[in-house]
Amino acid sequence: MVRTFRVLAALGIMAAVVASALPSMTDGTFKFFNTYGFFTNQTNAIAAAALIVAAIYTRSPRPDWVELLRASAAVYLTVVTIVYWLLLAPFHDAAVPWANTVLHLASGIIVVADWLIAGPRRPLPLGKMWIVLIYPALWLGVILARGITDGWVPYPFLNPNNGYAYIATICLVVVSVGALFSAVYFRAPRWRPDPTHATTSPAST
Repeated sequence: MVRTFRVLAALGIMAAVVASALPSMTDGTFKFFNTYGFFTNQTNAIAAAALIVAAIYTRSPRPDWVELLRASAAVYLTVVTIVYWLLLAPFHDAAVPWANTVLHLASGIIVVADWLIAGPRRPLPLGKMWIVLIYPALWLGVILARGITDGWVPYPFLNPNNGYAYIATICLVVVSVGALFSAVYFRAPRWRPDPTHATTSPAST
């Protein structure tokens, strides 16, 4: 049942990622690196991958990298949900409402719940929190480079016209939120650990 839920959830998330791009595909404005340059789309794809991997390891010991992938997905979608509903939702007219709800709310709830309910029995070491930040740092570097070179940015608060002091402040706040939730998810007590997962290491038990 857990395995089936994870697979279905992953398929639903990827369906939303694809569906969100359909309007631009039909009206001829679709550009792959723009549409899938959004942090939301990329992190939802990461979350779907994390669910599939977790499904594969259901009822089996999970290696450290699986738990770090799952924790990272939970952090990313938590940030996506918070940033969207606080900063973007009032100005965003979703072309595909159901897909928008999945990508900015439902997927985060699913991934975070999966982590908290069926996470490792022992907290992850805080010394590995830097791993969670690798992908966002790379994404931000690419986006800022694109903003300078071709002028495209996925979110208005990253527009170079706002000034780099403003952008740096926003990024610092977002990174701080991500670091906070990384610490919470890494150390959160597992009140219902999955008894089917054998102990292999502190990060995979």
